[in-house]
Amino acid sequence: MLILVAFVLYLCFSWWLRRVTHSITDDAFVEAHIVNIAPEQVSGHLVRFLVEENDRVDKGQVLAEVDTVPYRDQVEVARKKVAEAEAELKRQEAALERLRTEVPIQIAIARRTLQAAKADARRANESLKLTVDQVEHGIEEAQALVDSADADLLLAQQEYTRYTNLQGQNVVPLKRAQEVTQARDAAEARKKLAASKLATAQADKAKIEVAKLTLDAADDASGKAEKGVDLAETGNDQIREVELLTALKKVAVDEARAALNSAEDQFEFTEIRAPFPGVVVKAYRHLGDFASPGVPILSMYNPDLLYVTANLEETRLHGVAPGVPVELRLDAFDKPFHGRVLWINKSTGAEFALLPRNVVSGEFTKVVQRVPVRIAIEKDDRWPQLRAGLSVRAVIDHGAGDQQWADKATKEANELEAPYNRSAE
Repeated sequence: MLILVAFVLYLCFSWWLRRVTHSITDDAFVEAHIVNIAPEQVSGHLVRFLVEENDRVDKGQVLAEVDTVPYRDQVEVARKKVAEAEAELKRQEAALERLRTEVPIQIAIARRTLQAAKADARRANESLKLTVDQVEHGIEEAQALVDSADADLLLAQQEYTRYTNLQGQNVVPLKRAQEVTQARDAAEARKKLAASKLATAQADKAKIEVAKLTLDAADDASGKAEKGVDLAETGNDQIREVELLTALKKVAVDEARAALNSAEDQFEFTEIRAPFPGVVVKAYRHLGDFASPGVPILSMYNPDLLYVTANLEETRLHGVAPGVPVELRLDAFDKPFHGRVLWINKSTGAEFALLPRNVVSGEFTKVVQRVPVRIAIEKDDRWPQLRAGLSVRAVIDHGAGDQQWADKATKEANELEAPYNRSAE
């Protein structure tokens, strides 16, 4: 009896010592990052379903395919719109280039025409002045000749009358009377000639009118040439307008290309690919089912990222620190696994329950809360046999832990989890 009592006391002491130096919980499970795979931005019937549950897949492997016909048609329509927009842009650019070539030439021609018209106007003005001077000088000269002829005729007439009377009286010889008569006739002829020249000079006034008309025509041509320059310079405004239209056509091309890229992306999304290497653990849809964006068709996880989450009572947290050893007992295995604590969560599981606690009514029952503790599993030959969801009995040693190891292990775990983050992005 003494031996039996001693043995029972030893067992009780061992149990008590183990409970004091360890934190033990059965509320622990093997977990993994379960990722739900769903179509992105596309919907339709599943025309291909290439994996089954428990299949291993590589990153980028096609898992399923949504009916591609409507999305292929959208790509073709978008390509035609891009081709039309690019053709319109080329036509607009050609028109712009033609204007940039023609407008400066037209402006230069208009300016040269204006210069020539102004030169013609200057010449017409100078010709008018010269014509006016010549005509006025000719009239003055002819008038002077007329006046001189009148004076000569008057003198000759007086001589003729006097000598005619004298000859009638036989005072002067006949020859002298004849000479006087001839002189009078010559004076009359000179008067007629001077009068004719005066008439001719006065008739030259028409040249002034012609010169004025020529000047007016030159001035009109100069005014038209100035308007032609203004009209030609409006080509610069046309160039700016066509430049703006060309910029709009470029924007239209960019929009059409963006629409094409969107259509091509949607067409690519009809093939549902694995975002990372892993194992398919659940299929929610099958061949012929209708799939919608964001609705999972299967779930998968990476078997290299298994870990244990132990929900430890808040009264058993004393002595638990990152880096302390953990013994993991699984019902599916004869021998336990070993691991180490990665980190202790900053909140309890009840904080994120679907039905949060409400103690404002005054009724309150204290319940021991549980804090999730992440435990890294040490890999051995049995690692491939681990399954997510297995129950675990976690026996956590008390101690100071190893924060440096925990930080390094956490960093390595984050690097392994990075593909999940990139796939989500």
